Amino acid sequence: MSGSRTLHVLTPTWKPVGGVVKLMDYVQHARTLGFRVSVWCPRPPSVDEELFRNDRFRDLPTADDVSVVSGRSLAFADDDLALISLPRNAEVVHRSLPAGASPERVVHLVQNVRHVNPAWGDGYPTRLLTRPMARISINEIVAETIRPWLDQRALHRTVDLGHDTPFFRTHRRDEGPRTPLRVAYTTWKSDVGDRVAAALVDDPGFAFRAITTTATWAELRELYQWSDVFLATPGPEEGLYLPGLEAMAAESVVVTPDVGGNMAYCRPGLNCVLVDYDDAGSYVAALRGLASSAPREVLRLRRAGAQIVDRFDLSAERAGFAAFLAELEPRIVDFERSGRRRWT
Repeated sequence: MSGSRTLHVLTPTWKPVGGVVKLMDYVQHARTLGFRVSVWCPRPPSVDEELFRNDRFRDLPTADDVSVVSGRSLAFADDDLALISLPRNAEVVHRSLPAGASPERVVHLVQNVRHVNPAWGDGYPTRLLTRPMARISINEIVAETIRPWLDQRALHRTVDLGHDTPFFRTHRRDEGPRTPLRVAYTTWKSDVGDRVAAALVDDPGFAFRAITTTATWAELRELYQWSDVFLATPGPEEGLYLPGLEAMAAESVVVTPDVGGNMAYCRPGLNCVLVDYDDAGSYVAALRGLASSAPREVLRLRRAGAQIVDRFDLSAERAGFAAFLAELEPRIVDFERSGRRRWT
């Protein structure tokens, strides 16, 4: 499924948030596999987008095999495919499909578990799961969550998420907790980090640093590498939660609640410390426990975190996408040759 064919990738924004970054990774995977790529977004990108400062995506604005569009529909040729992540973008694709096209020409990249929450997006994402289209889940936790809602006639595979973890990686000396213990967090999804810092403001055993606004990848790397401990503050319905994985790459000990998707890399007691969701007191207790831990315990957590990070590899994700497309092609051909008989 390559050559002159186009993969239409729909993104809701150019902001370098995790879901958009993952779509751009798939843009690069598709190019490597021989596709032309058309990126649809409601607005054209500006020349100084933070997204394009990432080395992985630096060539996208000038690449000959990548175009950017923003109209109400796509110039969808008979052999093209589309890739969406934000559920509402499905409407743009479905109004663009040629007559008689297989529903599996639309690939839905499912990046979180909140698709099954009928309160999200007025229930549209949940209803969309029931519509037949090809789907990729970013890990088995997401796959198992959405599977009961899916039309089982359509292709659904897990392609484990890959990430540029080497960018964040560092190797720490064999040392235990420092005094003061350096604690980092972000406030993008929760203020629990601020509440923890306030509870320990008078304790000289702890030093806190936070990122409260949009940050560059370099700024995030500096935060993780400065810290001894990273307070993961994910939302309640994550598909993965990248900051925790990035902090593990930097060998910072991750303190985190279980929100589902982050258990793809979190092994409580082995490579992270588990706390109750949004419970500042639970985080405080975990920090006090780490501060009083033997150095070998902190080293064990760091090393186990750094080790599991290696599983989240971009080249493996690309290979998984290639295998998915190889399985998808004959299904599309069969559908479009036989009409809808196979789906009735």
